[in-house]
Order: sequence, then C-alpha cells, then structure tokens
Amino acid sequence: MSDVWRPTTQAKLGVAIYNYDPVGKGPEFLKLDLGDQVQIQEQCAGWYRGFALKTRQKGIFPASFIHLKEATVKNPGPNEVVEGTEDLLAQELTQLLPEWGELWQKRYFMEDRYGMFVTIRKVITELIDIRKQVLASTLPLDDMKKLKLKASGKIDWGNKHMGLDLVPRNEDGQSVDEADVSIVALHKMHLRSTQRQIDTSERGTVIRRGKFSQNRLSELLHHVHFCMQAFICNVGEESEMQVALYDNQEGRYFSERFVEKINRHGMPTNLNHLNNICCLFTDLGNSDLKREEAYLVCKIIRIGRMIPTVHVKDPKEYRRPYGCAVLNIAQLLKSSRDTAEDTKECQLDIYGFENEGDFAELHTHIIKKNNSKIKPLQTDRMSAKIHVSVRLLHGSMAQVKEENPLLFRSSDVPVARKLGFPDVIMPGDHRNDLYITLVSGDFQRDGKKAHKNVEVEVCVVSENGRVLDNAIVSGVSSEKMTLYRGVVLYHLNTPVWEDVIKFDIPFDQFYTSHLRFTFYHRPKDPSKSLKHGFSLAYVPLMQEDGTTLRDSTHKLFMYKCEGSVHKNLDPNIYIKLPWQQSEFLPPLPIKGSISYTGRESFEIRTLVCSTKLTQNVDLLGLLKWRQQPDRLEENLKGLMRVSGEEIVKFLRDTFDALFAILDEDADRSGKLVFQCLVFIIRLLGDRKFEHFRSVLDAYIQTHFSGAMAHKKLIEQLKCCLEEARVQTSTEHNNVRVMQALQYIFKFIIKSRLLFARATRGKGAQPFKESLCELFDSFNHLMEVKDESLLAIQAAGLQHFSAIIQEVLKIMEPDEFAVIIKQFIDSVPKNRLVRFKLLCLGHIVNNDIFRHEECRHILMPMLGLQLASHVKGQSEDQLPKCFEILGEVLILLQRRDVGKTFENITEIVNLLLIAVLNRVTTIEKTSTLWGHVVACFVAILSLMSEKHFHSFLRNFPSKDGLVEFLRGCFEAFYALVTTGSFPSDWSAMISVLNNTITISMKFFSESLQTQFQRGQNFNESLWKLYFDVCIAFVTQGALQLETFTASKRNKQMAVYGDLRLHISQRVLSMWNSLATEQKQLFLPWIVGPFMDMSLIREHEIRCGTIPVFYDLMVCEFVQTGDYRQVSAECIDKLDVHVSGAGKGDDAYMDLLYPILSGLCNKNRELMQAGALEFVENLTQLLGRLLDFRNLQDGDEYSISRMQTIFNLLQYYQETEREEMVIRYIYKLSSLHLQAQNYSEAAFSLLLHTSILKWEDLPVSAHGEFPSYAKARSEYELKELIFKDIIEYFDKGKLWECAIPLCKELALQCEMITFDYEQLSGIHKTISKLYHDIMHSVRGKAEYYRVGFYGTLFPPFLRNKQFIFRGKDFERLGEFNQMLLSHFPKAQLITFNTPPGEEYNTIEGMHMQVSKVEPIADDVDKFAGMSVASSIIDYYAANNISHFVLNRPVRRGPKSAGEFATMWVERTVYMTASRLPGMLRWCEVVDEKRLEISPIENALETMVSKNKELRALSLRAQKNPAQLNPLSMALNGVLDAAVQGGLANYENLFFTEEYAREHPEHILIIDEIKDLIKEQVIILGEGLDVHQKLAPEALSQFHKRMEECYEQMRSKYLPQAERRGQPTSASSSSGSRTPERSRATMSIAGTPTSQSITSGSPSSRRSMHRLPPDRYSTVDPASMVASTSPLSARRFTRSAGSGHAAGSGGDRAAASSASQAGYAPGATGVTRSSTMSSASRASAHIDPDKPPPKPPAPSSSASINSGSSGSAASSGPPSRQSVGSVSASAFANPSGLSTSIGSVNSDTGSMLSERGTMFSPSSGRLPPGIDSSSITSPDSAVSPPVLPKKQRKSVSSSSTNNEKAADPREEAPPAPLQTIVSQTSSEV
Repeated sequence: MSDVWRPTTQAKLGVAIYNYDPVGKGPEFLKLDLGDQVQIQEQCAGWYRGFALKTRQKGIFPASFIHLKEATVKNPGPNEVVEGTEDLLAQELTQLLPEWGELWQKRYFMEDRYGMFVTIRKVITELIDIRKQVLASTLPLDDMKKLKLKASGKIDWGNKHMGLDLVPRNEDGQSVDEADVSIVALHKMHLRSTQRQIDTSERGTVIRRGKFSQNRLSELLHHVHFCMQAFICNVGEESEMQVALYDNQEGRYFSERFVEKINRHGMPTNLNHLNNICCLFTDLGNSDLKREEAYLVCKIIRIGRMIPTVHVKDPKEYRRPYGCAVLNIAQLLKSSRDTAEDTKECQLDIYGFENEGDFAELHTHIIKKNNSKIKPLQTDRMSAKIHVSVRLLHGSMAQVKEENPLLFRSSDVPVARKLGFPDVIMPGDHRNDLYITLVSGDFQRDGKKAHKNVEVEVCVVSENGRVLDNAIVSGVSSEKMTLYRGVVLYHLNTPVWEDVIKFDIPFDQFYTSHLRFTFYHRPKDPSKSLKHGFSLAYVPLMQEDGTTLRDSTHKLFMYKCEGSVHKNLDPNIYIKLPWQQSEFLPPLPIKGSISYTGRESFEIRTLVCSTKLTQNVDLLGLLKWRQQPDRLEENLKGLMRVSGEEIVKFLRDTFDALFAILDEDADRSGKLVFQCLVFIIRLLGDRKFEHFRSVLDAYIQTHFSGAMAHKKLIEQLKCCLEEARVQTSTEHNNVRVMQALQYIFKFIIKSRLLFARATRGKGAQPFKESLCELFDSFNHLMEVKDESLLAIQAAGLQHFSAIIQEVLKIMEPDEFAVIIKQFIDSVPKNRLVRFKLLCLGHIVNNDIFRHEECRHILMPMLGLQLASHVKGQSEDQLPKCFEILGEVLILLQRRDVGKTFENITEIVNLLLIAVLNRVTTIEKTSTLWGHVVACFVAILSLMSEKHFHSFLRNFPSKDGLVEFLRGCFEAFYALVTTGSFPSDWSAMISVLNNTITISMKFFSESLQTQFQRGQNFNESLWKLYFDVCIAFVTQGALQLETFTASKRNKQMAVYGDLRLHISQRVLSMWNSLATEQKQLFLPWIVGPFMDMSLIREHEIRCGTIPVFYDLMVCEFVQTGDYRQVSAECIDKLDVHVSGAGKGDDAYMDLLYPILSGLCNKNRELMQAGALEFVENLTQLLGRLLDFRNLQDGDEYSISRMQTIFNLLQYYQETEREEMVIRYIYKLSSLHLQAQNYSEAAFSLLLHTSILKWEDLPVSAHGEFPSYAKARSEYELKELIFKDIIEYFDKGKLWECAIPLCKELALQCEMITFDYEQLSGIHKTISKLYHDIMHSVRGKAEYYRVGFYGTLFPPFLRNKQFIFRGKDFERLGEFNQMLLSHFPKAQLITFNTPPGEEYNTIEGMHMQVSKVEPIADDVDKFAGMSVASSIIDYYAANNISHFVLNRPVRRGPKSAGEFATMWVERTVYMTASRLPGMLRWCEVVDEKRLEISPIENALETMVSKNKELRALSLRAQKNPAQLNPLSMALNGVLDAAVQGGLANYENLFFTEEYAREHPEHILIIDEIKDLIKEQVIILGEGLDVHQKLAPEALSQFHKRMEECYEQMRSKYLPQAERRGQPTSASSSSGSRTPERSRATMSIAGTPTSQSITSGSPSSRRSMHRLPPDRYSTVDPASMVASTSPLSARRFTRSAGSGHAAGSGGDRAAASSASQAGYAPGATGVTRSSTMSSASRASAHIDPDKPPPKPPAPSSSASINSGSSGSAASSGPPSRQSVGSVSASAFANPSGLSTSIGSVNSDTGSMLSERGTMFSPSSGRLPPGIDSSSITSPDSAVSPPVLPKKQRKSVSSSSTNNEKAADPREEAPPAPLQTIVSQTSSEV
C-alpha cells in the first residue's frame, strides 16, 4: 500500500465530521473524535494519512470522515506547517472550545459547582455564536471590531476560570504569536490582558474597555440614573411630578428638571412610560460629585380646582402646590466606581406644607427637619411615598448605554442636562438654552379685600409682536408649549415660586425676541376670573452691545395698561421702556396707555448656555475688529481674559481674526497676536477643552490660509527664546510658549507649505536656514546653567519632541536627527534628567527612530544617556530609563526597520552589564521588576552568535568575566526558581526559557574554556552553573507531562523539549571534570542531580541516575566510604518525592537496575555494602511514593498515617534522626486533626526519647509553632511533655500521663527547684488520679481488619491489622468509618478466612471481625479489691495479643448442639502494643487452635459464675441495678428452654462419655466443681434479691427460691449448702448467709486454713491438668501462661454470655465463649489448691476501693517455711502476690510500674509501642510454642536512636542490680521492702 500513497497538494487541513474508532484494525489507523482537526500529508484511494493536531498521533483515516478547510503551507516538505486561512479569532475558538468542554465538566460539574457550571455554559454558547458571526463576515468593520473585543474578553475570562494560560493580545484584542514580537512587547501584552481579565464582569463582558480618551471621559463625565418604581399618593386630581438635583449649600438646583404627568389614579398619563418612569441626569463633573449636600428633590404639583373641596359648575385647571419628597444622594455621588454602593433604592416620604407660601422652600424645610413647616401626607391610612432607585454611571453617553443596556432598553429615556456647561465640552455639542427662574413677586391688592391668587404667564414674543410657538419647555419629557402658566398660591400677594423654565429659541430669532410675563388674578370661581392680566413685565434677550442677557438676578419693572393685558398686546407699547429696576432711578409716571407703579415688583434669575452666543464684550470686539480698529490692542488684551467656554464657541472665527491681524498689522500687533495664539493653544491643553484639539487640527488642515504667517511666527518665537535666555521676559509667558510649541510649529509648517504651493517651492533654502537658526536658539537656551531658567528649559525638553513629526514634512530625517542630537547634547549633564529622559522617550517612539540612518546617529547618544542612569545610584529615573530601553528593544526586534546589527552591538556593549546588575539587585516586589527582566532577556534574545563570541572574548579581565557569568547565573537562577512571572503567562515564560537555553550554550563554552583547567578552575562558578542548569531543567514551566495536549504540542512544535538540551549539556560538563574536581562538590551536588533525575523524561533519567554511582565512587576514592552521598541521597529523595511530589513507579523501575548494575561491576563498592544501600534507597522510594500518592482529606487519613509511620520506621532504622523528627510531627499533626489525642501523644513521646534534660542547643523544633520559642533541649522537652500530658488527658489515658508528670515533678524538685510549677504538676497528678476513679471512660473495642485485593496500596494489600476503635464505637459504626476511608471497597460478609483468590482479585475487599484483647497486666490485681475503672483500663490497653473465637459445628446434628459446638480460636500477635503511635497495628503472626465442646462448657461456666457474682455485688451497692440480677438469676434457675445444667449432665457426666474421652475426666470434675460453686453463688444472689426486691416481685422471688431448692438438693452436698459451714470454713465458725456474702465481698486471698485444709477435690485439682491445659479454660490468662507464677493459677474472665445451664438460645455456648475475652472483665484468681467453697469467697470486688494490705506477719504462709521456700525458689502463695499488687497501688508511685519505671525516662514506655521498639515478651496462649510465633523484635530492627536506661523497683534486695522489664513477672519481695524502697526513690 505504501507504493500508492502520494503527497497531497490541496487537501492539507481538515476536521472530523464523524467519530472514527478503528477497533481491532491495527495501530496504523488513527482514532478521531468529532471536531478533531487533522493535518493531511498523503492520500490514497479514499484514505488520508496524517496526524491529529490535538494529540500529534499519526495514522490513516477515511477521507469521507473529513471536511477539508482552506489552509496555507509554510516551509513545504516533511516539516511543513499548515495554518488555516480563516480569521484568527475563529481559529482560536476552534482550538479552544473543545479544550474548554473537557475542563468545564471536570472542573465544575464533577466538583458540584453548579452555579459556575451554568455560567460557563452560557459563555461557551455565546462564543459559538460569535464564531458563526465571524465566519459569516457580514458585520461592518466597527461592529466586527467590537465583536472581537467582546470575544477576547470572554476568552480571557474563561481561561482564567478554567485554569488555562493567559493569551497575549494586542490592543485590538487579537492574539499574537510570541515569536513575532519582542519579549518587552510580550510583557506589556500580558499586563494588558491581565488588566482586561480584571475589567470583566461575571460572564466575561468587558465593563471598561476603550482607548485613552474614552477612559478619560469615564473619569470626567458622570450621570445619575433616576427611576420611579411606584407612586403611592392619592392626590385626587391630575398631578405633575418634578424631579431635579439640588445643592443645599448653594441653595440652587444644578440640573434641569424631569417632569412626569400623573393621572388621578397614580399612573402616568403617557402609557408608554408605564413601569418605565426614568430619567438620566447627565453632564455631571467631578466637582458635582464632591458636593457635600446634594439632594434629589421631587415636587408634586396638583392640577385642578383652586380648592379641591369647593365644587364649581365650570371648573378650570390651575397648577397648585401639593407636596415634596427629598433624597440625599451625596454619599451616592462620592461612591467609588463598580461597587454596590453606586446604586440606591429607597422609599421617599411625601410631605405637605402648613402654609402655601413655604412651598418654594418646602424641600429645604424637609432637609432641615423643620417640623413646624412640614407635615407628612397620608394616603388610605398610610404614609404617602414614592419608591425610587438611583444609580451613578460614568463615561460618555455612548459608553454608558453600551455598558448598561438594561437601563436603556427603551430608546427614549429622557435626558436632563446640567444647568450650565459640563466639565468637558465636546466638539459638535451645540446648545442654545436659556433658563429663567421665576423667583418671587410683590403685588398690591388693588382694592380687593383679600390677597390675590397670582398666576404668571410667560411667553416669547418677537419684535413684530408674534408669540413664538413651542419655544418653552417646562421640563424634560414634557411637551413644548407656547404659554407657560406658573403655580398659583392662594391669597398671597408676595408669592415665591423658584420655578425654573427652559426656553428653546431658534438662533436666528434670539436677537429680536423678548420674554413677556403677564400676571393674572385667579378667584375660586373661574366664572369670575378676568380674561386679561392686571400687570406685565418683559426681558429683552440681547443687549445693546450685541451680547446676550447676563447671567444674573434681575428685578423687573411692573407695568399696567389702561385697558387690559393680553397675548396679542402690541410690544411697541412697552419695548422702549426700561425693563429692570437697576438701570435708573424710579421713573416718573408714564403717560399714555401704559403706566408704572413702583409698589409692585417681579424678580427672575437668568442663565444662558449657548455655544453660539456670547456675553463677553472683548471677544465680540475682536471678532469685529475691523469695525473698531482703534480698540484692537484693548481687544487683544481682553481676549486673554475671556473664559474658555466663550472662546471654544468661536474657535475658528477667533483664529481667522488673529491671523488676519497678523497679516495686516504684524508690526504693531504681532507680539500681542502671538501671545493670544499661545493663550488659546494652551487653553486647549486644559482637559476640559482637550477634545477641541481635533477642531484645531481640522482648522489647520482645511481652513487655515495664512501663507505668510510662518515668517512672523518664526520671528516671534525666536525673539521669545532670546528674551528668555537673557531674562528680559517673564518666566510664566515663556513656559506658556513652550507648552504651545507643537501647534506653533504646525502653523509654521502649514504656512510654509501653503507658501511653497503658491510660489512653486520658492524660498525653501532661506526657510531652512531660518529654521536652523531657530533650533540654534533652542540649543543656546538649553546650554545656560541658570536656575531661573529651569522651568522654561524643562518645558522645552518636554515639548520639543512634539515638533518632530511636523519638521520631517520639510526636512530630511538624517538632517533633523543631527539637530535632535545637538539639542539633547546641549543640555548639561545631570541637569533636567527627568525631562531629558522624557524627551528621549518621545524621540524613540517617533517615526524618525525607525530610519536606519537616524538610529546610527541617535543610538550612541541614547545608549550613553541610558547607561549613565542605569548604572547610577539613584533609582528615581529607572522606570523611565527602562521604558525607553524597552521601546528601543521592541523596535530592534521588528523586521521593517532595516539593519540592526550595529544598534544591537551598541546596546550590548553599553547596557548589558548595567541591566544585569539591576536584575540582580532590584527587589522582586518592585513594580519595575518584570520590565527590567524583560529588557534583560530581550537584549540576550537579540544577540546573535557573533555578538556572544565578541562580547565574551573581549572582556578586559578574567575577573570581570567571572563577575558577569556569576551575575547571569544568579539572574537565571532567580528567574527559574522564584517565579519571575505569573504561572499563566506561559508565552512569556517560554520565550524566557528559550533565551536562557541559547545563552547557556555560549556561557557553558566560556566556562569550560576559561575556568576549568589548572589554577583557573573556579569552584563557586561551576557550582552556580550546576545550580542554575538543574533548576532550569526542573522548573515546573518545562514539565511537558503536566501540560494539556494542545499546550504540549505547541511547545514541542515551537521550542522542542528544552530540558533535553540543558540536561545533556550539564551531564557533558560534569563528565568533563576530573575526579578531584568532582570531589569538591560533595555532598552538595547530590541534591540537584537527584532533583534532575526525578524529571518524568526517560532520556534524562537514564542519563542522570548513573551520576549517583559516579558520586559514590568519588567519595569512596576520597574517604573509603560513601556515607555523605548515601545520607544526602536519602534526605533529598525524601524532600523531592514527599515534599515536591516528584518521582513515580517508572523511576523506581529504573533506579535499582541501573545502580545495581553499575555497583556489581565495582568489587570494592560491593564489599562496602553498595548493593544494600541501593536496595534501601529503592525501598525508601517505594514508601515515599505510597505516602505521596495519597490524596488529602479525612477519608485518606488511615493510609497517610500508615505511610508516615512506615517512613518513620525506615528513618529510625537508618539512623536519620532529623528525618525521624520531621515525620514525628507530620504524624502528630494528622492525629490532632483527627482528634486522635492519645496517638498524637505517643508520637511526640518518641521525640522526647531523643531529647535530654540538658541545656543543649535545639536541632529541630518540629512543625509546631508553639515549640519555636524553645532554645534548649531542656525547654523543648518540657514543652513537649506538657503537650503530651494534655493529649493523654484528652485521650483519657490518664495512666500514661502520670509517669510523665512525675518525671517533670522530679526535674522541678531536684533540678530547677521550680516549686511553683511543681505545685501545679502535683495538682495535675491529683486530677489525673481523680479522673481515673470517677470520670467516664468508654470501652475500647478492637477489630481485626483484613485488606484483600490488588487495588489497595502496597502497605495494606493482603495484610491484616488490629484496629482500636474509638470510645463507644461499635462494629456498625466502625464499618462505616472504614467504608468512608475506602469508598470503593466491599465488606466480606463471612467470618471464615478468605481464600487465596481474594489476594489476586482486582478490587478492594475488607473483612472485619471483632476481637478481644488478651491482657497480661491484670494478674497484678489478684487478691485485691481494685476499682473496676482501674482493671478495665489494664484489661483493654497495652495489648499485643488478641483472640477471635468462631463457633464451628462438627458432628451429626442428632448428637445435639452442645456436643457439636466447637470453637475455632485465633490468636493474633501485633508488631507493637495498642494503643500506640497509630490506632492500628499490623498482625505479624497468628495461631489457630480449636476448643472442644467440653472445654467450651468449662469456659461458659467460669464466665457465668463471674457474671452472677458481679451482678450481685453491683446490686448490693446500687439497688437500682436489681433488675439485671433478677434476669440473670431467673435465667439460670428456671432454665425452661434448653434444660439448664441438665444438658451438661446428659452429655458429659455419663459413663459412656467418660469411656470415650478419658482425657476429659479432669475437666468433667472441674465442671462439677464449678456447678457447685454456681449453686452457692446463686444462693447468695437470692439472699441479695430477697433483701432488695419490692413486694411486687414476691411471687417471682418465690418461684426462684423453689427452683433453687431443687438445684441445691441435686448438685450441692449437705455440708456445702447455703447457711451451713463448709469443710473449708468449719474452723472459722458457722457460715451464715450474711457471712458468706461478706466473705464474697472481701478482696483478698483465702486464709491459710482454706489452703491447707481444702477439700479433697480441691487438693486433687492441683494434679488434674497440666499448666498449659489448665489455663486454656481461662482466656484472660492466655498471655500469662509462660510465667512460672501464672502456671500455678488462672484467671477466669467475666463475660456477658449465657451459662450452659441457662435458658438461652442454641448459641449460648458460642456466645459465652465469644465473650470470654471481654476487656475490662474482672478476673477471679485462685490458687490451684483452693476448694470450691474457698473459690467462691475469693472474689475481687471491682467497685470497692482497695483495702489495706494484710500484714505479712499475720499470714501463716509467709511465716511458714514452705512459704519462705516458695518466695525464694518457687511460685509465691496468693498472699504474697496479693500483697505485692496491693502495695503497688497503695503507694502512688507503684502505679507506674504497669507502664514504666518510677524514675525511668520515657523510653521504657515507648519500648512497649511502635514497630521500631520491641515489646516486652508476653505470655503465649496455650498450645502455642514460643518458637512458632515471630516476636515483634524479629520483624523490625532494634532501635538505634539514643535511649535512656530504664530503672524499675527491685523485687528483692540482692547484689544483682540488673534492670527488670516492667512487663516481666518476677517473684515479689516482702511488702516492707517494696514500700520502703519505693518511698526512698520517690
């Protein structure tokens, strides 16, 4: 098939339109998913061969599954690059959206973050729609640009939330290729993209985007959006709501008013405004936002009858006052942008007035809370209110509407403008608005009894008397009107209105019109109203001098007509009369049809906002200068006093007038005209008028016609410079000239071009000469070192660059470049540095710097200027220097600027070292850091091979070269280790790494050739080289394995794997060193190479791992061992694997084969144990990987703790003390998080075993901040001890805390003499003892857990552990806990051992079984009355052996349940004791044995007797506990279900059974004895029941008495029945029931008489069973069977199971046997020679306090010779054992012997817990040989950490002072000896 494959010519790029899954077709086929893009290379018979762009996998695929796309091919051939021809944004979306789709679901859906999941889904949908629009290409260019900006914002927002990299974009939002731009430009793009991410909303919509001017507008222009949401006020008639902004400090409105008509039902009369009563108050400036008392005032005008309650026949609608509401918006205006505070929603209360005359000032009374003037209005028994929302907006109107489409969904939102011009006047913003405020009036009664109801009517009248139609606007959104009628105030001759009216008068009628005010009296009855007014007043709009009406308050004359005043009144009657009272004295009465009376007045306030009319006389005089030439100088001077608002209105006319004057009268007025030009140009530099510069530019280009003006302007400018140099003019004027320099030159150059066009180029040379002379004047001015000229020189430098573009229109670039160089050089050194740099920056950004010839002229000067400041000590100018340097480097990267080799050489020679020094010294937190680094890297990226060689070889000295290389290495190291740029700037980081790779190639060559051989070898430089190279290779930004597929493919396509280049060079450089040189880097070099070898790249690993062998050889040659290398390998492996998360199984698979293979070749290393070291290192790596691979979270705490424990064990074995301490605190922290306080205490206890009670320096504090204050080992150990005691207290292991308290007390008492602390410690000890006796402590259950399956971690897989449950945690809860830690595991429901198939099954299976602890510490309480809380503790703690009983049925069913009931007993031995450093411990050995039915019966009897005895004692102490005793007695006595004890009789007590099982005869006898003992216990229990039972239980008790009598007569001989003395007690007198109960309650041993004169059966029992078989019936004594003392006694454990003779179910025996190992059960310890009766009386009361020990002299056994021989050579009697145990607990110091010695260090306690410390040898279960069980010591190497010698109380006074194991049974000493010795030591 390969012969017919041919390369494609057209089909190069395609996309899969179907899924293609070639299952079973072979590896040559390529799997495709829908949407995958493929690059096609060959084709054949309907098939394509190529690769997927996403995965780079190659193969063949069907052509019918591919949709071809147009593409361009770069570099055709095998390495061709194919790119689509579609829009770049569409290509980006095509690649990005599939990647988003995968991450979107994983990141948000899987993590249950539904809100963000839905948001991103909407963004993806929007981007898909945008892609369709882009591909359609149907939008206009502007709309397409906005669409792309919108898409780029959403892409950047999505990338941020998806955790993807930031895409560098240009100003248009288009993504760029980092290979095509400079790294400095790339850095700026990343900063801009980052800001764009910040400036986006919750769904990626850009909220502030645009060019500089738009952003400036958003800072200067502000708006208030008002919306009325509800109007809750019953006016009763039609009304009018007026809303405006009011300043209470100034006492005036500062905005137009918004008017909305409301009908009588409270709804807008305009139905289009329903639910949309909104208005935008616009044109607010920054000064308006600073108003301290800004309010929004809502006034309500009622439109209807004069008096609502008076009904008339023909009502007329009057405008009457009603109410007002006020909202304080000062804080809203001051709120910052884009915060929740820029929106305010509230309810405004509507207030009325007490007097109509106060209506105009009603809002001020509300603000001042003047309650005497206002009253709340009510509507339907509730307050009248207005619900409004107010929001502050910023920017131009177009920007506001674009950013807030919901607010402007209606296109006709009314706009209320500011009363006056805004802070920014935009060109084209034409206004011609006149605002008249009706202030007040003063009228006469004119013979009327009451005051008038005055109504004012306003209209605009032309000169011919015609009233202009629709010239009045009462408010925004209201219709224009011809006549405006004011508010009528009832019976008030002095009304105050404060009513603002807007007039919209056409410009052409403004000059000839006037305003007329007509006044009417309106009575209540409209029929009596006069049709004509009683007075009039007027105001002309233009003044006689041609200016408009002044902005002021005017008091108008009031005129009366003889006839009547009506709207058709001829204006000629009054137009010639005075109109305001301030013009002259009160006039005489006028004769004719009109007259004046001085007793009436009317006051108005006017404001003109017009861009066409002026109120300034000077400006008007300049515009008409030809009419008054004699006032020309006065008008020119007056122009410079005119406000900017007036000038910009007539900008073009003003310039025409000025240049006309300059042409016609230059000699007389030339200087003044030049000053006026400077004034206007500078005025346009103000930000309020900066937008009029475009108007000025348009004027210069299209309207300016002064062809001769250039000569005059050059002459005036030169004179100005000369005057400034000789200081004959004011500094202020000269600075203004410099600020206007740009537009002066624009006028000069434009004038010259006009002149040249008119004269066909004449006068070019004279003009150029005059221009050169002008620049010479600039240079002369700059040379002067006069402080008084600093301002003008600074202004010259600041504005000189602005003329470059204009001068280039008439001068060659290289000529002007020389002028520029001379200008910069003319400035003295270290003078005006900031302005000089500012000028240089402008020059670099100018087109002149793009010319190759100009750069050759300017670059040396520029380089010297920058180098002097970069090298300098001052950092003030560094930002500007590096900004200029960055622009230069961006320019040199371009391909359209000519040759740049020489320019780069200048930069390298002048600036590289200076920039490098700044990189190494500048703080990373500095805002300049990123830009400095970008400049440094950009210089290196511009350097070619020739640049590198020339620079490195031409260093003046080797010392200089060393410093340079050192600086570069340090800079590179900082860049790759400290994260010089944010992690999502992948493009920036990739360019940086590529530049470092190229640079290190040349630096390596220089290092190898200059500093390797002989005395030139520089160790520190080589070390730094290895550091930076390995840090470079190991940086996260180069680990391709962690990249997404698209990012990895792009990285490989553009740069390749940069790690391979550097790693190969590092290995080559290392191998080039001699052995002696390599030895200088030991052991430091191990860490870097270890880090490098852990990279997930096979080639790097294979090359780096052999280096460790090389290092071992180097150290072995030098010292004869490799300890340093091995120790460093262990340390660094731990740091990199567990801390940094490096390494994997593949590395472990390489590590051992490579190193072991190399070591096997070196015999000397093999003899030194190299192979063992490799094995240990591999083992450590496995454990570290186990720990590292575990996830965080409580559900993984078991696995994490186990792996930490395994590591702790490893480091203890390898004597790595610092590592041990590190992991101690890791383990302790995990325990504390899980509230495992006891385990945390045991973990910290290990650290204390390392510390000494000495003032030694502390090597490690662990990870607990509270230990940081410790300065010595003594202090640290003391602090840890206190924490351990606290944790033991929280964990309720008070017995473990007491020895630590005693050790602390000993230090305080004997060493530091800190008695105050000592008193506190003793209080703590007292509290601990109190807690032991009285606090509730939950019973700890133990569970065996087996982990089976291949999915478990190796440290758990196919292993068994014993877990210690938490307090009151039962089996079900424990199972749930396990399943929460291993949610994928399944529980095995059967309790038989699982088969081998479970070990290899692919899954996770757990088997959980409850086990019982085998305590070996309870024997010490034999013969003593010890509290149950004490015995319960030792029965369930400090355990290493556990037993599991499983009932097994054997034999035919016909034989009966008791005959077939066998018990399979499994004894587990753990590696350490529990509790310990973990809540679980691994099972290291187990032994199974079977318990026959008769032995099971024996255990059941023992258990039931113990239960009955305990219940009886409990009932005596607490009568409330009688019910359990009643049930237990009834269950045994009235056994109605299974026959009770008769089952044992019928099964075991037959002759047939004895013949078949002769070996069980002794056991049968023992069961009979126990039955007799049970009868006695039952009788005593009945006595207790009889005494305590209430009357209601009398029949129940009588029934039990009857059953008891039957049982007693059957099983108990006459001599041993209740109430009669037994043989054992006959010598002591008769035995009454009370006496028997008392005997049973006595805690002690039987008397000597009971031992020596026991019954034949009891004496015979000493020879019935061997010791091991005898102890089989007592599970609690299984671990004690190896002791000589325990071989002659046994302890029966209490249980909760039924007796064999009870009426329980068929599993009674099984239950009893299962319960035989219940922890906390109180054992019955008896001598083998005791009789049944004496056994019954020798019971330990678990709830009674311990009695005083009997005196040794009173015991017959102690005084007898046999007792003495027993004490010295044989097992002691019960009295001596009881005495020892009692003495140990009577003396407080004796309690510690159960945990450790009194004066021991904590090492003895630790030796009993933890796998690294061997437990004491325990007593083994019966039938188990000690050699068959592996001791914990054999599984784990003995500890090598330093331990203190443990001390214990000697059992006898002998010469042999060997320390005894506290767990080892020893013959006890006499009581006096123990007490005296213990007291002396304490």
